[in-house]
Amino acid sequence: MKVVNLKNIEKSFGTLKALNGVDLVINKGEIVSIIGPSGSGKSTLLRCINHLEIIEQGTIDIFEMPIANAKEGEKTKYISEKELRKIIQRIGMVFQGFNLFPHKSVLENIMEAQLTVKKTPPAEAKAIALELLHKVGLDDKEKAYPSQLSGGQKQRVAIARALAMQPEIMLFDEPTSALDPELVGEVLQVIKKLAQEHMTMIVVTHEMAFAREISNRVIFMDEGKIMMDGKPDDIFVNPTHPRIKTFIERMI
Repeated sequence: MKVVNLKNIEKSFGTLKALNGVDLVINKGEIVSIIGPSGSGKSTLLRCINHLEIIEQGTIDIFEMPIANAKEGEKTKYISEKELRKIIQRIGMVFQGFNLFPHKSVLENIMEAQLTVKKTPPAEAKAIALELLHKVGLDDKEKAYPSQLSGGQKQRVAIARALAMQPEIMLFDEPTSALDPELVGEVLQVIKKLAQEHMTMIVVTHEMAFAREISNRVIFMDEGKIMMDGKPDDIFVNPTHPRIKTFIERMI
């Protein structure tokens, strides 16, 4: 099943063309890492999938349902807000900056969307939150507040919060880029566990060894385009473009 199908996606910010004719298919159960230099369009691509950005051209199908159609010179047509929300709820996203509610405890942060969006009964929401805290290795932090956590712990809470909505796809936007180097491993370990469970994931990352280890496919982006899409060894061992080879040599 094609859970994400993008065709000829274009997105600009002023005069900057962030995405320039991007085609991408993600199948159920795939783990796809997106690598490339800063400003290449990686994060914008995730944000278009999750309806945090509006495309200017192309089509977006999610779970084989058309959600956006943008023809040149015409206003982008999206499905109704109600239908869109139903689909987007099936996608979890973890950002660089954690985005936790500072005035809520760890447990409350994980329960919040369950209670307000899914209308999950409080006892059930709490049980799910506690189970996910165990999954991310933070059983003892349920009463702590974000200000009392390390960066790595905050990001693990953010992952648990996204998983609490029981998504079918997880999007990770450089989940370790805001962390001190010694904290990166604890977050990557949680994502590896999800990979072992065959969660469909799209991971934008600068962690090359991690991308090579967990991915079914690796995509290299530059200047708003996908320059190469292949198996990890194709990208890291036999890149077809000198730009990719130069980038990888600098990153490893």
